[in-house]
Amino acid sequence: MSGVLELYAAGGLSADEKAEVEQVAREYSEVQAELDLIKNTFERYANLHAVTPPAHLKAKVLQAVAQQKAGATGTHLKLDQNIAPDPNGNGRVIPINQPERPAATPTFNWLVAAAVLLLILSNGFSYYFYQNWKKTERNLQVAQVAQQQYANNIEQVQQQLITNRKELALIRDANTQRVELKGLEKSPSSRVTVYWRRQSKDVYVNIETLPAAPVHKEYQLWAIVDGKTVDAGMIRGANIEGELYHMKNIENAEAFALTLEPVGGSKIPNLDEMYVMGKI
Repeated sequence: MSGVLELYAAGGLSADEKAEVEQVAREYSEVQAELDLIKNTFERYANLHAVTPPAHLKAKVLQAVAQQKAGATGTHLKLDQNIAPDPNGNGRVIPINQPERPAATPTFNWLVAAAVLLLILSNGFSYYFYQNWKKTERNLQVAQVAQQQYANNIEQVQQQLITNRKELALIRDANTQRVELKGLEKSPSSRVTVYWRRQSKDVYVNIETLPAAPVHKEYQLWAIVDGKTVDAGMIRGANIEGELYHMKNIENAEAFALTLEPVGGSKIPNLDEMYVMGKI
């Protein structure tokens, strides 16, 4: 029905077709509303592209019509600005019979229909390509996110590989003392490994299983020397499991332990927050 309404507004329908459209519009208010909208659209388009003719064109048109009329009646008339006015003060009126407007030809109707159809198809294709463009844009965003996630995973794998190589080198070193720190009552399932090189005094910690530190808290490693605790450094980071940390150098140690302390560490360990411990 939409294409018929455009043809009606453009004058591309026959008299019977126009009468049928008008009858439907009277019966259905939504059809009438759509028809009014189409008419208003056509009128706005015509007004937007209207061209004002030159002022002298009116006189030329009237002159041509007068001459054509005179020729048809055998009398030659000249219409110009020198025609004497009526004695009563009114301008002289020359009756002109407006020719009857010819009915639209089938060819014209087909051209109008084709133009409307092209307009509809153009709008349809524009909408189709717009939707495809939006879909492609969404797919590109998804692909970019997936690519970033893949890059992050690759980076994590590479970091884990570096950590494993370092740990393997420590294990193979005959001068490395491996100390297993097992979970205490605070966290029985926790597991931490300490690698201590006696000659170089280097200490490394590998976090295997340990609860994430809460906000404003950090894990602190302690070395037990002659019954006293010595600060061996802080373990910082959101994801500490699987990481290998280089801690402070320790010259002598009998055992190692890990406690949860305020950010920045403590001078003495909080024994109530001790998670793992292991003797050498």
